[in-house]
Amino acid sequence: MNNSNPGKALIVDDEITNRVILKSLLKKQGYETIEAANGQEAIDLFRSGNPDIIFMDVMMPVVDGYEATRQIKAETGNRFVPIIFLTAMTDEESLGLCIEAGGDDFMVKPYDNFILRTKIHAMQRIATLNQEVQGMYSMIHREQEIAESVFVNAIQGTNISNPHIRSRIRPATTFSGDMMLSSYSPSRELFFLIGDFTGHGLSSALGAMPVSEVFHAMTSKGFDPEDILSGINKKLKALLPVGMFFGVQLVVINPELEHVRIFNAGMPDLLIIDGHSNQIIHRGKSRGLPLGVLPEIDTKEIGERVVISPNDKILLYSDGLTEARNSEDEEFGEARLDAVIAKTSGKSTFDQLFMDLDHFCGDMSQVDDVTFVELTCVREILPQIDKEVKATAQQLQKDQGKWDLTLKFDGSRLRETNPVPILVNQIMEMEQIESERPSLFTVITELYVNALDHGVLGLKSELKSDPAGFASYFQQREALLAALDTGHVIFSLAVEQESAIRRITLRVEDSGEGFDYDNTQLSLVDDTQLSGRGILLIDDLCHSLSYEGKGNIAKAIFEWSTT
Repeated sequence: MNNSNPGKALIVDDEITNRVILKSLLKKQGYETIEAANGQEAIDLFRSGNPDIIFMDVMMPVVDGYEATRQIKAETGNRFVPIIFLTAMTDEESLGLCIEAGGDDFMVKPYDNFILRTKIHAMQRIATLNQEVQGMYSMIHREQEIAESVFVNAIQGTNISNPHIRSRIRPATTFSGDMMLSSYSPSRELFFLIGDFTGHGLSSALGAMPVSEVFHAMTSKGFDPEDILSGINKKLKALLPVGMFFGVQLVVINPELEHVRIFNAGMPDLLIIDGHSNQIIHRGKSRGLPLGVLPEIDTKEIGERVVISPNDKILLYSDGLTEARNSEDEEFGEARLDAVIAKTSGKSTFDQLFMDLDHFCGDMSQVDDVTFVELTCVREILPQIDKEVKATAQQLQKDQGKWDLTLKFDGSRLRETNPVPILVNQIMEMEQIESERPSLFTVITELYVNALDHGVLGLKSELKSDPAGFASYFQQREALLAALDTGHVIFSLAVEQESAIRRITLRVEDSGEGFDYDNTQLSLVDDTQLSGRGILLIDDLCHSLSYEGKGNIAKAIFEWSTT
């Protein structure tokens, strides 16, 4: 509406005299007018005439002004259509009823031209403000959609795409607190994880970035699932505020399809379905608290190994599925899920489940994120056997308990090969120190990631100074790594014995520009800092950590007792 062409006004009054008077006054304000003699006519004319402002009498036949206003306001949606009540009543109770019904203002009969003009101008300002707010809301919503798209791609963009993996996350809001990660390990195991952060929306979704970082880094480097869950737990414990935690289901399918390892911490039952009878043959119940609650978790307690056969199915889901409600306030529940499984014998449960869920919920709004995954255990779900990547040692010596190893990986090899398992496996073969594998794996991984990311690729850790920065950081990393054909990383290992102490000197040199390590703060400023934790971890696990050259050489000394 504006002063030169304010639009169309709907006058609702059962007294024709009142309508004539108000029509005359509104025409002076530039309005086109339409008229209704009762509340039902007003509702009909609102739907067909699309008025910009409504003047509503209170006491009328058929449908009174209160009910007509309630129905009209229910249909306006995001559009602001002001309704000004016309009343001869001046007591507070009557005026209060006008506002409660949805009225935006009121005028007391007989009409005053100055008051009418003033109220119209006030409504015009409110309408303009409402349009601006709606525009801002639309812009914010669009920005959220873009951010969510980037966010999801950064987290789930590297997930496995396979027709035998059916999965869906249906968020309750733009951002989902549920997440889903999958990856193949170097030993061709399939790792599939779903998780559910406390609540939903952006605050819950932000925790997905560090989980994705740990999961993909550790899985690709050959970590056991127990180590991966411990790593995620430590990361979340350091990052999440008190009261926020992460329920998780993790499935590891071995390449021979003989068994699966399943882990459930704070989630609904994980179901294993017999491929022939379609019966539920195992319910993997939660065996521990969600991640991020305790500083340390006993991963052996929350995990179990289950024998499977080819064509068996594994179903994972979040509690948003079973806790979905209909208009009768009934939960979808486990019994209905079991019924869907029972009636889909010989075919996929996935499509039928969402059909039944939508039918059950009807028009009810979704109040929690819903995740559902169906894994069919067939050979095609696993990767083909690749030729084993071999690295040739430039130098390998063993002399009275001492040995040295130097490996150089050029840019093209770094793009295709993860050198950490090669190094760790060599150390394990030479030293037989399986108990030290997690610590050595962590130290070498962090040294390598720093050399590759900050040295060869030139990424800045400042990008990860806040949760939103993680998305940009990983997008740049993936793009740079995919195009990498220059640069190098050199690993030098020297092992020696000193009394009852065995020592490995790990020297990692990259082709990057380095940094001024004499004048750089390498420790964490506070516990909420999102970058630099890897260096602190190396420093905690190793006897010492130092830098040489122009800052492109990191030297860590790792020790253990041989007594």
